[in-house]
Amino acid sequence: MNAFERLGLNVGLVVSEEEIRESFRVRAAAAHPDSGGDEAEFAELREAREVLESPAKRLREWLRVREFPVDERGTISVELMDFFQKVAKTGTSAEAAVKASEMAQSALAKGMAEVRLIAERESVKNLLVEIEAGICERVRLFPAIENGECDAGIAARDLVFFEKWRTTMRALFGRLM
Repeated sequence: MNAFERLGLNVGLVVSEEEIRESFRVRAAAAHPDSGGDEAEFAELREAREVLESPAKRLREWLRVREFPVDERGTISVELMDFFQKVAKTGTSAEAAVKASEMAQSALAKGMAEVRLIAERESVKNLLVEIEAGICERVRLFPAIENGECDAGIAARDLVFFEKWRTTMRALFGRLM
């Protein structure tokens, strides 16, 4: 059974987070082990929710269910390569700031390191805003993808990168605190 069916949703890319949550809530109430449900069924519901909450995973699931062959390993756009360089530069700089903070021993060094951490937090925060915008831009393509007007493979590749970068930068932001 696919993730859409498991949650009782129509197979489609355009589905709101609220629809996913509500469908999960209704089905999970009956399937939860504390309510006499089956633990394996509840785990499958959680997995389906996780798949559909991620735009990249939802698109891949939609492609799989619709049996569309897509090569997700193709080349990436120049725009995405440029963005990757920005992610790498920001990540390297932030990692260096974390390391400098950890190595600081004197009060002066700790103070200077804190100033750098603050600046790097701001850089990572700004990059996270750009990453979210990139994800939203690709998600806005979902209706066109469903109608066959847009290349699903490119959108899938882009979303995988953006979601990976978001996870990495969120973790790095936490380390900058």
